[in-house]
Amino acid sequence: MDMPIFSQKRIRANQVFPFPENTRIVEENPVCLSWLPLEDSPAYTAVLFDENKNEIWRADTKKNYIITPTLNKPGKYYWNVLANGCQRGLHEFTLSKNAVMIHRVSAKQLYDCIPDKRPRHLFFESDISKLIDTKATEVTVLKRNIEAAYKNGMPDAPMYHKDPNALPYREYFGRFRDFCDRDLVACSLGYALLGDEKAGLHAKQLLFTICDWSPYGPCDLNGPWGDEIGLSLSRCLPSVFDLLYPMLDEKERIFIARMVKAYGAQCWERLKRIDFCANPGDSHAGRIPAYLGEAAMVLKGTGVQTEEEAIAWLDYALDIYGGIFPHFGSVDGGWAEGPFYSTSYTKWYLPFFCAVERYTPCRFLDRPFYQRLPHYFLHFANPEYENHPFGDGYWCRPEDKEWPGFFAQNPLKVYCDRSDSQRIKQQAKEAADQKLYLLHLLDLFIPQSAPPKTDLSGEAKNMHVFPDTGYISMHTDIFDTKNDFALLARASKFGSDSHRHPDQGSFALFFGGKALISPSGYFGRAYGTKHHVEWLNSTRAHNAILINGEGQPFRSMNSVGRIVSYKDEGEYKYAKVDISDSYDALTEWTREFELCSDKLTIRDHVKADRPVIVTYPLHSLVLSKAKGNSAVIERENAVLTVTPVSGDLKDLLITDKFQVDLNEGEPEKYHVTMPPQFHLSWTTDKKAEHDIEVTYTLTKK
Repeated sequence: MDMPIFSQKRIRANQVFPFPENTRIVEENPVCLSWLPLEDSPAYTAVLFDENKNEIWRADTKKNYIITPTLNKPGKYYWNVLANGCQRGLHEFTLSKNAVMIHRVSAKQLYDCIPDKRPRHLFFESDISKLIDTKATEVTVLKRNIEAAYKNGMPDAPMYHKDPNALPYREYFGRFRDFCDRDLVACSLGYALLGDEKAGLHAKQLLFTICDWSPYGPCDLNGPWGDEIGLSLSRCLPSVFDLLYPMLDEKERIFIARMVKAYGAQCWERLKRIDFCANPGDSHAGRIPAYLGEAAMVLKGTGVQTEEEAIAWLDYALDIYGGIFPHFGSVDGGWAEGPFYSTSYTKWYLPFFCAVERYTPCRFLDRPFYQRLPHYFLHFANPEYENHPFGDGYWCRPEDKEWPGFFAQNPLKVYCDRSDSQRIKQQAKEAADQKLYLLHLLDLFIPQSAPPKTDLSGEAKNMHVFPDTGYISMHTDIFDTKNDFALLARASKFGSDSHRHPDQGSFALFFGGKALISPSGYFGRAYGTKHHVEWLNSTRAHNAILINGEGQPFRSMNSVGRIVSYKDEGEYKYAKVDISDSYDALTEWTREFELCSDKLTIRDHVKADRPVIVTYPLHSLVLSKAKGNSAVIERENAVLTVTPVSGDLKDLLITDKFQVDLNEGEPEKYHVTMPPQFHLSWTTDKKAEHDIEVTYTLTKK
């Protein structure tokens, strides 16, 4: 096809990654083809070819992605996109023999299947008896949540938008989640599941207290004061309206339905304004197509929304979740924004997904990403670990006062039901028993459904690599955390923007769940503090090299790395990453990891076009001791000895000081106290080429 090629080079970090890339093995049928849109093109023509390059399908679209028809057989295919007399270029992909069949439905089909009964969203009345019988642990915790809600009382209206002496936005929305995401949902569930009238009345009072506030003031999802209050209301109101429906009279139903619609409209406005389909790399927006769909589902029959508008909302949600979503999660099952965000951001849409699945044959959770996600949680979000690299919030745990419950107490909930891994099922079962459910209650009582017919997940292993999102996990025994020596590393096509740090090539080291080598830094009072921006979001806060004192670019889509190769030979595990593109001063930096029972060896090859000084920083949660040119890090369960073997590392420096203080620039009354962290570094002489080897030797206590 003799036509000019239009560029598919991403210029913004929030843009879609074209898929499938050339020679990609695709494990989903039909296939979602996606590309970067042209600014001056109103329409595209997608063309599909068989293995002999004979055209077998073409279709026009105004979007930057399209779903092919169901392909008849596995094997090689080619695809192209035409627009404005140009082409994307012929790309090859192979449909796997194990590709999952995904049944997609139209918005009209879904809308017509929504029943005329209540509850209709999280579960049906016919599900309740089985849910109570099979979820005795969850019911017990839910009852404690309800009692806690009574003691918590009612929220005060937000005043941060007009009163400088009022509780500020950051502190207010943290408190608001207790009332809305926790108390309101818990009491509504108590009413619908347990027939608890007292819980229902408390939920109703909470609901009307909150809904008395204008959705267009400080609670506006798209307002100038911040979107967190609006996000909570967009998430919770549809389910709560459905659960409390029998408690409301006709006027009350209309009032609450209009609030649900108002927040649905704000979700619609946000998605359209940012052109989410072309720019899905928006951290907050990825969840709100689900809220849009949920609003349409619960509003059916209320008279406050036309069928035309409801179908438009459902069509948008189905289109996104059946196509380009998720941006931060790839088919390998990893989540690019790190474990802290993965545990919540993979829960927001579950009520919508499961409702769609109950009404229709469409099963989004059968898609490759969702099947493999439990392995990411197992390797990177294990609750027995002291912290969870990488990205913002790596230090947070579910019970932290800073962001209670945002690191989900049970990230495997729902996903574990569809996995064949006994390790994954056991971890989810243990997490069900909590003192209180802090944030995520909307997926607690979703009825279990059948596992996928084609299993892409499998049993847990001691080494797992996520090549698309760029994570490496090596363990000596992932089934026995107490005696497990583990390496976690990152080298990703996702840069250092949003909640990701300029930490390509960085790593962390654990024994028995205790961090021996860790990232460093915190938010401070909140995301965006001086410490967060100038320390946590710098390479010097991580375990990657500095060149002439400088690290990788800050908040840059070009701060990237890639996993070159890896292998697992039982006791011997190996991986190689290439971070050359992340340093302007370098022509090459590759890092190799070798893990053998009680020893990690890291080899760095660094090359520049002129002599440079390499700084080799490391960070720990305890003060290390110098032993000659080696450093000794001692925890309760083990001692780690870090020894430079080659590469002329010298001048070992150990300090407990951040270069940017945790509370710098913040009002004293909002200063926070966090556990201390400790920093080590070695430097080299100036050379154009460096070959550095460092060993990390573990001695168990």
